[in-house]
Amino acid sequence: MKKNSSHFFAIMIIVFLGVLLQKNYINEFPSYIHAWAQSDRYALAKGFINNNFNFFKPETLVLNHQFPDDWEVPSKESITAVDFPIHDYIPAIFMKLSGISSPWIFRVYIMLFSFIGLFFLFKIAMLFTNHFFKSIFVVIFASTSPVFAYYQNGFLPTIPSMAIAFIGIYYYTKYLASHKKNQFNLSILFLTLAALSRTTFAIPLIAVLGLEFIRIFKQRTLILPKIIPVLTSISVLLFYFFYNTFLREKYGSIFLNHILPATSIQEAYDICKIVIKNFLYQYFSIYHYIIFIFLIGISSYMIAIKKTKISKESFTVLFLTIIIFIGCSVFTLLMLRQFPSHDYYFLDTFFLPIMLFLIFIISSISPIKTKWINGINSIVLLIVSIPLVVNAHSSQKAKRITGEWDRTNSTINNFKDTERYLDSLKIPQNSKMLVIDGYAPNIPFILMNRKGYVVMTTSKENISESLTWDYDYIVMQNEFFLSDIYLNYPEIISKTEKVWDNGRISISKLRKVELKQSLDAYLGLSNMNPILKEKMDFDTVTSKNWQNINPTTKFKFSGQNSGFLTQNMEYGLTYKTKDLPEIKEKGRLIFFQSYFLHHSNCNVEVIVSIIENDKTLYYKTFNLQDLLKEKNVWEKVNLIFQLPKVNNNNYEFSLFIWNKGKTELFIDDFEFKLF
Repeated sequence: MKKNSSHFFAIMIIVFLGVLLQKNYINEFPSYIHAWAQSDRYALAKGFINNNFNFFKPETLVLNHQFPDDWEVPSKESITAVDFPIHDYIPAIFMKLSGISSPWIFRVYIMLFSFIGLFFLFKIAMLFTNHFFKSIFVVIFASTSPVFAYYQNGFLPTIPSMAIAFIGIYYYTKYLASHKKNQFNLSILFLTLAALSRTTFAIPLIAVLGLEFIRIFKQRTLILPKIIPVLTSISVLLFYFFYNTFLREKYGSIFLNHILPATSIQEAYDICKIVIKNFLYQYFSIYHYIIFIFLIGISSYMIAIKKTKISKESFTVLFLTIIIFIGCSVFTLLMLRQFPSHDYYFLDTFFLPIMLFLIFIISSISPIKTKWINGINSIVLLIVSIPLVVNAHSSQKAKRITGEWDRTNSTINNFKDTERYLDSLKIPQNSKMLVIDGYAPNIPFILMNRKGYVVMTTSKENISESLTWDYDYIVMQNEFFLSDIYLNYPEIISKTEKVWDNGRISISKLRKVELKQSLDAYLGLSNMNPILKEKMDFDTVTSKNWQNINPTTKFKFSGQNSGFLTQNMEYGLTYKTKDLPEIKEKGRLIFFQSYFLHHSNCNVEVIVSIIENDKTLYYKTFNLQDLLKEKNVWEKVNLIFQLPKVNNNNYEFSLFIWNKGKTELFIDDFEFKLF
């Protein structure tokens, strides 16, 4: 196949696979896996628009920083230290020019860079195999890796940095064959750009410089032509390193900048087990591993038995791959505690040398010689590719499975359309918002399109201190207010005044003078009549909808009896109905209260669910071990559930106790009100 034709078909395949795997997610808000990190990058792009594109003062929308003060110290600036943010800056330019700041612009930018990287991976493979089908197989192998597919149109700088590193490796392999000075210079240029935007990609740069040092030492190349580009590269990297250090010391950072090695050999072993369990089939699918092992076997046979000749350049690149792999291993040891929770670290490290090694092993496999070779190659490539592509497509869906446990998704839903809501309340865009319990720090502020402070850990001390900061409004998520804020700091209802509430978030202001009031009054429920009120005191049964009552006289908060959840009971007290009043008209709020007493670890969940047409319409759970602070005493638990509107009569509402941890638990005055 001619060079131009092979390039054209390679580009078509790369784009086709990318569109196939990403078309359903191109305008997705930073969500699901690593939404925190991805929303921080999206916020950086928003920050450049806000600061008139001052590249050297990158900022997000959060006015307090994770490092070094763990979010606990307010700042006047949202400027943050961060690796060379070129891949946040360019999307911001496109957002400004288009007048559109939707996520799809950022995602398309990252995806286009992934196409460039895969194309240069193809070109590297062509250099060593001179075979279109082998080279396009490498591209398909790489692009169908589940972890690559997930971040291919994300917000992290990993994909564009890796793409630029592939370009640098391509020009270096060209240089090894031609010894042309400009190709070495281009290699150093692109590897430097990759290292600037993602520190881990300093590893291939260091590997190339190390290999060149060895070649100079063995007098296989000259040193003088390399002095200027190498010194320039080192100078640029050092300049930005020290400038970034200056930013960190002056303003702080929301990005990690220190090593996190395992503290012991045992911990390292445990971490490796967790990584294998969590991510082995996220890095590559089972099909990838089978194909890879099969190709290694064939390659070993060809080299050892058939004595396949390997070019000097191929061995040089193999040596380069080994150096990169060693560098990645060292980095892994230094950052080992990050790996169990960060699958994209694999893209930052081992993905590149594995692709280079794959190119080496397939280059050693001699092609079959027959007049039908192209047809056979096409069929084999298709057969091998189908399970890889199908698995990558399935993994995209699997990574987006969510549930009641997904606090990030809940936060996004709670803050959805909040910018429009705040505008309707005439709250200026320069107002500073204090978000208590933001979970993922930048997400609330992106969706509000306003700056402010975030309280990440809702301890009594943190909430109390945050109320003294310089802000205009306090924002809290209704569904987490009772469980995460009021429970830890009940004084908040006397110190703040709720002024607006849209059912998902409440907006409050700090009172000048504290006011003692009931929780019902603060929530705005004291002057409202519930459309349904149900209570179980275990002395009388007021409704046939109650199940699993199990009264006991052993302990009681009030009256003659309490409810008893034994270790053998999987489900405790339950209320079920297929006829909640007015639930088809609009979403409703449930205010839940109950007293609980436990003697040991209380791994028990309070759950509200709505099943509609045999599908889960709503499912929300709170674990009592997070809500009960003391043993052997009665404690009151207050919770809020924001129910959605149901669409037809075929539904069932349930409020029940799930004994998840086989616990003994006593219950009394169990009640809920529907508003």
